[in-house]
Amino acid sequence: MSKKLPKLVITGSEGLIGKYLVKYFAKKFEILKLDLALGHDLTDEVFVSEWFKKNRDLHGLLLCHAYNPVPLKKSKRIEPTDMSPADIMSYFKVNSASAFDVCINFIKNNKSGSIINLSSIYGKLSPRHDIYKNYVKPIGYSMSKAALVIMTKYLAAYYAPKFKINAVVLGGVVDAKQDPEFVKNYSKNVPMKRLMNLEEISSVIDFLLDEKSSYVTGAEICVDGGWTAW
Repeated sequence: MSKKLPKLVITGSEGLIGKYLVKYFAKKFEILKLDLALGHDLTDEVFVSEWFKKNRDLHGLLLCHAYNPVPLKKSKRIEPTDMSPADIMSYFKVNSASAFDVCINFIKNNKSGSIINLSSIYGKLSPRHDIYKNYVKPIGYSMSKAALVIMTKYLAAYYAPKFKINAVVLGGVVDAKQDPEFVKNYSKNVPMKRLMNLEEISSVIDFLLDEKSSYVTGAEICVDGGWTAW
């Protein structure tokens, strides 16, 4: 009889990073995927509550879902002064409130486990807007990702030692859809002189899910090629 694999929940499983991590961890865990593309609305409190009640005995939660509009050729330049409180709340609804709800329901329905929240360098430092062409990275994204990190630290301190809760702060990831000019401009601002490859994310996640990181909680680990070291 084959050994039963521990269960790992991955939200945002159909996104660029989520898809890669689903594939990477498939041999080590039984993957439970959650994504809007699969019909899962993680901003729906009733859905989240009922889902976690039905899916217990979980080893870990990898939170990858986020509201993060990307610049397109026809994207309208939106100044911070043009954004309303409602615009800002649209980011917090997904990146902060929904993330909180998912984490809390994981904790409610499990005796222990590891939670890893994916944040962004733009939640630590202001974006360098000059790397974009006729585009301003929305302030709501930065505000909501910063909130995700302090939420991680708060929950980590409160629910230790039963739960390990950490944040992984990611830099820009290589994507075939990216404008070559943006890639060039971004790379100039990174000590490693390039964007991150998907393969460079998994080792940190692997470590945080493993017992080797049994004393690591409330950490904010940057995987950004040195962007935040300038």
